Amino acid sequence: MRRRAALLNDGASRLVDRFHLAAWRQALDLLDGSGPAELIRHVREAEHGDPDGSRWPRSKAHDDATAALWKFS
Repeated sequence: MRRRAALLNDGASRLVDRFHLAAWRQALDLLDGSGPAELIRHVREAEHGDPDGSRWPRSKAHDDATAALWKFS
């Protein structure tokens, strides 16, 4: 069984909790398979697709995004 944990700030977690474009398991799999840069790329793509916040209301168009993944054996 794989054991993993991720730490995401609110800017990186937007993919799941604000935009609802992935479930938590999908976000974890994306981090594990492609790394933090790819998860953040998906967040930026969503932000750029809704620059005025009409689809996903938010206080700012772009937020800082940080993600880290730990794998346990």
